[in-house]
Amino acid sequence: MPAQGAWSSLHLWQIQPLRDVLLIMSVFGVLWLGYRLSVVTVPILLAMLLAYLVEPFVKWLTKWRIVGRPGAALGLIFGALLVIVVPASVGLSVGGVQAASYAQNLSRKVGALLTSIEKPQDAELAGKVDALGPAWNKIRTRLVALQVEHERVAAMDRGEIPLTPPPGSVPAGPEATLRDQPDRLAAAMYNVGQRSIVWLRENAQDVGGRALSTGAGVLGALTSVAGSLTAVGFGAFLTAFFFYFFCTGWGRVMGFWESLIPERRKGWVIDLLSKMDFVIAGFVRGRLTICAVLVVHYTLGYWLVGVPAPLVLGPIIGVLALLPYVAAIGMPIAIALMLLSPPEEGIRAAMWWAVVGPLIVHGLAQVVDDYILTPRIQGDRTGMGTPSILFASVAGGILAGFYGLLLAIPVAACLKIVLREVVWPRFKAWAEGRAKDPLPVSR
Repeated sequence: MPAQGAWSSLHLWQIQPLRDVLLIMSVFGVLWLGYRLSVVTVPILLAMLLAYLVEPFVKWLTKWRIVGRPGAALGLIFGALLVIVVPASVGLSVGGVQAASYAQNLSRKVGALLTSIEKPQDAELAGKVDALGPAWNKIRTRLVALQVEHERVAAMDRGEIPLTPPPGSVPAGPEATLRDQPDRLAAAMYNVGQRSIVWLRENAQDVGGRALSTGAGVLGALTSVAGSLTAVGFGAFLTAFFFYFFCTGWGRVMGFWESLIPERRKGWVIDLLSKMDFVIAGFVRGRLTICAVLVVHYTLGYWLVGVPAPLVLGPIIGVLALLPYVAAIGMPIAIALMLLSPPEEGIRAAMWWAVVGPLIVHGLAQVVDDYILTPRIQGDRTGMGTPSILFASVAGGILAGFYGLLLAIPVAACLKIVLREVVWPRFKAWAEGRAKDPLPVSR
């Protein structure tokens, strides 16, 4: 215990509990300030991440004296502008037009379907639905049948139709009994189907350009797009600006982080971080490369088989390939889009092709990813089997949503390294009687 008056002779930062509280508050203050200045801090962090990812390539260029670090940094910036930014901007513009056109077309078809269901006896309306394609005709036939059953069940509930027919009116037997019983499941399906289609029509009209029906809507949409493009452009400029300095001065960046490590543990910590770097860098760089290849594959594949709006759906599913097994969600989406808006001619207009086409695209992507891209580009850097990867992905998604899915595998691989290199040796020494306590970690 300190002597009487000892506390009054200490500085505030010399009182450990107060110092710990001040340290925690400082950390939260820095995080809060970074959040408030996210316009600048996000490009800085992104630039640092990009510099980290391209460092092996820059090191290779400078090693063979092909170009210096400033030249390599500028070359990467202009290369990204030509290879990524310009094609992505063009693709997003064309894809936006495709999405709006598809939404308007879908809204028109849903409107024709609902009008025909409201007047099921009108042959002209039924012919318009039939002209949309066999899938729409089947939907109409099923919904009309469900509507009839819904009305019959409602009449039975009101007492207008007896639950059992009068004697002698129909042949007796189990078939007649089953036929005349109210099919409440069909009635419920009708309600769900009707509400779903109404919702689809309303939202399809919104997406398809209801806001663009007036001049004010056009002006508002253009203003919104211009504002978004300005914000994205400013963020890209800041990212490129900071990337140049991080890339050219990567040695100084690493030296700064190394200076924060206590000297007596620096060798051990750097060795541990090097193992984590091997796992993270290999996985992230490899997965990004594979993702870029799959973006091209899905976009071209969807376009060839006839999936609507391939410039929208293809890049989205390709980006989702960053997460294990998530890209499979694109197959039912592509099938549904092809059934609702099939191509107008050729083999692609057949209903069976709506299933076979997306199946071929996704099956080929899976084979290429599993047996060509992943073994050659990424390899088994994480040292984790399929069950471990699946468990880590599910756990990450549950705990942290999308970002948890994105970071689950490298984080799990790093935790595995910490358990193997730090925790398990201490625990083993304690179990063998060579250490008194397995918890303190020191080197």
